[in-house]
Amino acid sequence: MNINDINNLMFNPLWTGKLLHYFLCGAYCSKSKKIKFELIYFALPFIYDKKIKTKLANSKNTTSFATLFKEPELKYCLVRKNNQIDAFREITNNALIFIGNQIELKIDTFIQIEDLIDYKKEENPIIREYFKAAYYWGLILAKEDYRNVFVKIGVMNL
Repeated sequence: MNINDINNLMFNPLWTGKLLHYFLCGAYCSKSKKIKFELIYFALPFIYDKKIKTKLANSKNTTSFATLFKEPELKYCLVRKNNQIDAFREITNNALIFIGNQIELKIDTFIQIEDLIDYKKEENPIIREYFKAAYYWGLILAKEDYRNVFVKIGVMNL
């Protein structure tokens, strides 16, 4: 198996689309029930970061951006995220196209779904950890003012 085969498996639109679906389910569980469209590009780079994914998978409904990145080691993970967000742009777009063909997406300046799925129903603990991390990352970002998120992460442009 070569590197392209591994990338095709890891970033398969079926898999990444499922992660985005859980991310949007988390956003739906916030007060606003939606998330700023540009923040969808923050989903995959953070979920694929092992340290952040582990922390997200251990999150609760009360977890905020500030409490998530309280530890210096996790703050360091924010360095160069702008480049990673750029690198994941095409993967995110392909995932969005895939889930847009599977479920109804309401897209304007915000993105919203109503077709909710529950990460707790996933039996495989490794996969459930990814789904749970995606869910809580969506919930956390939806609770934050999107402008503050851009500043905290250091995103220059999207």
